[in-house]
Amino acid sequence: MGEQFIWEAFNAGRMVSALSFIGSIIAIWLALRTANMTGENSDSNLFTKVLSTLFGLLIVAGTWMQMGFAANGWVIAARNITNFGVDNMTDPEFAQGFVDYVGTTDPTGMPPVLGMAFLVVVAIMIVGLIWGPRGK
Repeated sequence: MGEQFIWEAFNAGRMVSALSFIGSIIAIWLALRTANMTGENSDSNLFTKVLSTLFGLLIVAGTWMQMGFAANGWVIAARNITNFGVDNMTDPEFAQGFVDYVGTTDPTGMPPVLGMAFLVVVAIMIVGLIWGPRGK
């Protein structure tokens, strides 16, 4: 595995992650819209509310997974650089800075802290829109 392959694989993974993120944002928008419509509709029964809640929370869970996969792209690139040898890279100082920035070479299933906070807020918004009181 050469240096060029490491960076090409990393950038290809970033493109996939970006497209997944766009899809997640659209899905989150749909979940929030569904939650809002469910909460506003006075005819919504318990089944509808539970179904809408599950739909929204499944989208949050899928986005959590997507963000974890995206984080692993960075980790895998850092590991590949470490395995290849930082000193074998064209710019060893940059390569070491990249590895230091990533901070680990062990895969993770967790999104970054800001991603976690974002998804917690989205989950609270979904549940609040469905189950919270309406002021009319």
